Amino acid sequence: MKKIFILFSLMTFSNIIFSQEYTGIITKVIDGDTVHMSSDNQLIKVRLRYIDAPEIGQAYGIKSKDFLKNLVLNQTVTVSSSYNDRYGRMIGDIYIYNTRENIYVNAKMIKSGNAWVYKTYRNNKYLINLEQIAKDLKNGIWLDDNPLEPWIHRQIIK
Repeated sequence: MKKIFILFSLMTFSNIIFSQEYTGIITKVIDGDTVHMSSDNQLIKVRLRYIDAPEIGQAYGIKSKDFLKNLVLNQTVTVSSSYNDRYGRMIGDIYIYNTRENIYVNAKMIKSGNAWVYKTYRNNKYLINLEQIAKDLKNGIWLDDNPLEPWIHRQIIK
């Protein structure tokens, strides 16, 4: 009986415990941290986990969007996700696997200076290290001595 309960629990809560992977093609880039992916005849809105890119109306917002567009548009990607946000967007890590290289897109956005580490994840040493590299090299947003974080920008325009 105990084994049946454990099996039932795993089957019932597996979507909460484990992340899921989806493969699809990026059909649209909304901004520097949100894309549309076509997967199994469904259109899925994906928000890149761990990052916060400048808003479109913010300094460097268009450049951040263009960088992401050049990287992922019309590319086959794998998205790893374990939940959706309050707006219904899938929150995920995006990967491009091909014969030339493997790219963790979320990290590339940070290291290239096209996004910040999102304020909730400021304790992630790996991501903070990538952000520091971008700052030291004055990549992207870090060309400005004091760029305005998107989460502060959003509070100001409310």
